[in-house]
Amino acid sequence: MTQKQWKMISTIISIIILIVFALYKAFGEQKATNKSNAHSSSRTSQNTSNSSFTGKNFDFFESMKKYPFKYVYGADGDTFHLSYEGKEFKVRLLIVDAPETAKEGKEAQPFADEAKKRTEELLKNAKKIEGSFDVGDHADKYDRALMYVYVDGKLLQDILIEEGLARVGYAYEPNTSLLKQFQEIEKKAKKQKKNIWEKEGYVTNKGYDISVYK
Repeated sequence: MTQKQWKMISTIISIIILIVFALYKAFGEQKATNKSNAHSSSRTSQNTSNSSFTGKNFDFFESMKKYPFKYVYGADGDTFHLSYEGKEFKVRLLIVDAPETAKEGKEAQPFADEAKKRTEELLKNAKKIEGSFDVGDHADKYDRALMYVYVDGKLLQDILIEEGLARVGYAYEPNTSLLKQFQEIEKKAKKQKKNIWEKEGYVTNKGYDISVYK
């Protein structure tokens, strides 16, 4: 083998060694990057799962899962304040509408005080209060939690509708999982003319028409 041939072979070997080294370095850096990303993703997932309820981040709660709550105070038949882990927030019961209590110069609608009193009574006396969210938005534009609330295992919405202290209303997809259930209960209350159903025309598709009492 001539000196020229030997020199050419040495050059080729050197090039191959450089290529192998470059590939090894690149693979090592990619592996380190992937490992770093995996740790970062794991930390992000862990931080998300461990995030606490602030009083406004209602997406913290899983849909259709019951959570324990404490009663704080009432507003009217379908609106009141609860707390979770010490954080207070306002609740608007899903798919029901109770008569409005007196506010801002407006007189109370018939059966508003009865509905408020009944809701407060049930929540105050309950040994266990639970609540769940439907599959859609967990809060409305007023930052009120849209919930199904249970008192000692019984759905508060069921009770109010059954006793004629609230109508079925404000049913917006996809937060309508229990709509049919409420409608069936409402049919019976209407047939029996309980409370809000005692006077024809008081309950409307939009709410309550107090003119029928004047």
